[in-house]
Amino acid sequence: MEANNQINPSSTEANAQLKQELVEEAVHRQNVEEYNKQAALIEKKQLKYQKLSFLMSMLSAIFTGGMLIVVVGFVMFAVPKINTIYDSTMVSLKNLEQLTAELNEADLGGTVENINNLTIQATGDLSASMERLNSVDLETLNEAIDNLNATVEPLARFFGK
Repeated sequence: MEANNQINPSSTEANAQLKQELVEEAVHRQNVEEYNKQAALIEKKQLKYQKLSFLMSMLSAIFTGGMLIVVVGFVMFAVPKINTIYDSTMVSLKNLEQLTAELNEADLGGTVENINNLTIQATGDLSASMERLNSVDLETLNEAIDNLNATVEPLARFFGK
């Protein structure tokens, strides 16, 4: 074989080159296998994160739907009560405005002055009545009553009463 190798030096070079290509191909295959393993690991991680992202999206949708139901329920419960309170407030406000208008139309100053004048007049009339009562002579009145009683008593006995 050595003689063959000496005769054909290019075949040894070709063999060496072939061996080197085989080694390079083996290294290349090993690199490709490592790359494929890394790609598979990355793909698994990405799938895991996609599942987690999907789960979080579902939870977010569920919580958002729940909050929407709570808000709609609150609005359905609160709006009629708020409308009732608003209507009552408006009625009270209209009544207050009407009362204020009536008070503005009423002449309170004139009414107070009339009451004051009536009180003064009543006090004057009462004073005059008291003076008349004081001027009555009670002794003379008692004597007149006794005289009337003395006159009427015999008449009453005559008629039998």
